[in-house]
Amino acid sequence: MKKSFGFVYGLIGLVTGVLIVMGVVFDKEDNEKQQGLTDVYDVSVAGIIAYVEFKNGEAGLYFSDDKEQPAVQLPVDQAIVDISFSEDGNTLAYIVSDKELDSASGSAVRLFDVKSRTDQLAFTVPDLITEVVFDPKDSNRLFYLQSGVYTNYSPIAGKRPHDFDVHSYHLVEETQTKYTDLKKYHMQSLQVSATDETIFVQMDDDEEVETAEDVFVSKQRIFQIPLAAPDEKIIISNPTGQEDVFDFLVLPERDELIYQAVGGTGANGVFEYELFSYNWKTQETKQLTRLKEYAAKPIRGADDQIYFLVDRRFGERNPDYRHYQMNVDGKDVTEIQK
Repeated sequence: MKKSFGFVYGLIGLVTGVLIVMGVVFDKEDNEKQQGLTDVYDVSVAGIIAYVEFKNGEAGLYFSDDKEQPAVQLPVDQAIVDISFSEDGNTLAYIVSDKELDSASGSAVRLFDVKSRTDQLAFTVPDLITEVVFDPKDSNRLFYLQSGVYTNYSPIAGKRPHDFDVHSYHLVEETQTKYTDLKKYHMQSLQVSATDETIFVQMDDDEEVETAEDVFVSKQRIFQIPLAAPDEKIIISNPTGQEDVFDFLVLPERDELIYQAVGGTGANGVFEYELFSYNWKTQETKQLTRLKEYAAKPIRGADDQIYFLVDRRFGERNPDYRHYQMNVDGKDVTEIQK
């Protein structure tokens, strides 16, 4: 009996030892466990969807017409922050930064030639660039949002990029231009007018803020900023609305914008984000989606379809992003099968 127990204990010890060794050998850092689609995507004039997906922790740049192999794949410690097609769809600009950001993290903006499948560095900055977009009037000019600091503004908040302003880089002249001096706490959804020298961004409506209470009740609005006179910016979302407005898409020919806002609260207490439209001439608001999920990032394709993202696990640790499309009036909402 003693020999039998000794054999069993020995076997258990052997198996445990093997499992420990395997655990050490195959243990993966959190960075290496990242999997799945991100919220970074764009749609070309030809209807090709470019998107960023993690596989085994490595960020890859994929195209919907060649989704088997990544056009670009980064080391596990780097991430693709944003992408943007040129107007003709031949070039894709993308931002590379550290996956684990700190105050020393910078940004590199690279250009991927869609036809030749070649890639080159456009420019770098020592700060964080969060969004990039081609100027539809000049394919050699890239606009971008750049933060001035990476810090935590309160003891209970994690570090984030802050002090945002609008910049541009001219690819031929190799010159950088800073247009605003707003140092905004947060700024996103940069868009450039196709007809004049103005840009559109979403940021806090905090011009009249004086106290902490004022900050708490200030709202996120969509601003149109003339580049030659940024102090003359105006609000084009509902200026008196009591809702925060987030991601948006400007439809100038319709005097309309499509935007993301809270549409309700789920049974689990998590906000549901839907897409709405707002006509700044008639001041009419219309709810376009009723998915009771997290709908975001509307983009108009050349087929006049509105593309957007849905996160089916919003509020949970790992998102589950899906690509959707719909008509501009919110009809025929369908998931894009990939």
